[in-house]
Amino acid sequence: MKVTGLVPLLGVALCCCSGNAKADGASDEGKELDCSGYALPGCPKILDPVCGTDNLTYPNKCILCAENLKRKTNVRIKKAGKC
Repeated sequence: MKVTGLVPLLGVALCCCSGNAKADGASDEGKELDCSGYALPGCPKILDPVCGTDNLTYPNKCILCAENLKRKTNVRIKKAGKC
């Protein structure tokens, strides 16, 4: 196969396989947070870790909400506990 035919083929492969992950860790997957119960940006110092869809561990849900507010992202909860 000629190089000129390979370039478009690689371009199509990259478009199809790039996934839908967003650079800031925001995702349509995971559990949506309800941040209305927190007096942000102040959060309790309770250790109840959660794993965000950005694959970072947050000390608790409130801190994840505060980080979303600060960074203007929508990272969700991937699972309870550490990533």
